Amino acid sequence: MTSSSDRSPAVSVEVPKTYEIRTYGCQMNVHDSERLSGLLEDAGYVRAPGGSDGDADVVVFNTCAVRENADNKLYGNLGRLAPMKTTRPGMQIAVGGCLAQKDRDTIVKKAPWVDVVFGTHNIGKLPVLLERARVQEEAQIEIAESLEAFPSTLPTRRESAYAAWVSISVGCNNTCTFCIVPALRGKEKDRRPGDILAEIEALVAEGVSEITLLGQNVNAYGSDIGDREAFSKLLRACGKIEGLERVRFTSPHPRDFTDDVIAAMAETPNVMPQLHMPLQSGSDTILKAMRRSYRQE
Repeated sequence: MTSSSDRSPAVSVEVPKTYEIRTYGCQMNVHDSERLSGLLEDAGYVRAPGGSDGDADVVVFNTCAVRENADNKLYGNLGRLAPMKTTRPGMQIAVGGCLAQKDRDTIVKKAPWVDVVFGTHNIGKLPVLLERARVQEEAQIEIAESLEAFPSTLPTRRESAYAAWVSISVGCNNTCTFCIVPALRGKEKDRRPGDILAEIEALVAEGVSEITLLGQNVNAYGSDIGDREAFSKLLRACGKIEGLERVRFTSPHPRDFTDDVIAAMAETPNVMPQLHMPLQSGSDTILKAMRRSYRQE
């Protein structure tokens, strides 16, 4: 017979917290959400099973301020999570992205059960803000006014093993009458070409064969670093990376679609013959009212 003193002490195993990210909006938000996943997993969280519908320990809304009814969709989803949070005291809710950058204090006034509000420029702070909210037991609102780090430099959990987003710039220098993006993402800020190419080479070494270059006006790349042909040079440099089979980019602006970019696309085999070009209107009158810097002719 074994005495109680001979028994091994019970070992408690800490179950990792789960997370869920709900993404709204453009490719930049999808890119940001992959980084948010990487940050949370680096901090010890694991992704909640698909279809968890708010059962995760941390639910993050990466929001959009451009798409129709973006705010109604957010507050409707937050409202559905409120009763879940009352029955699960350890659950946390975070709101980031463009709508968070715009509404800031409004979010916690309308939904006081939200734990963290962060903006487009400081997504890297999410794990710290969640921990601070847990310890201090009060909502953390932190909106940076300028970019702290390019999304591509943060940890990532990519949705695809062979395809990856690469951010080459953030922000926009245009002043279109209908668009709030420059106010939320700021003026254009370009990454150095060497940093972009080093990231692409690292991705290819991991097995990525297709990359999509991202920017608010992706082919305006170079205006911040003083080289108007920087984008065409970047496309040509991508063509020299062994193992990189396909290069795409989104979204270009008609004004910045210059002859050197067209030539680079035609002469670089791995740059795909594909364009997603937002022309906005075929009417010169409307284009002028929108403050778009081109006309239909």
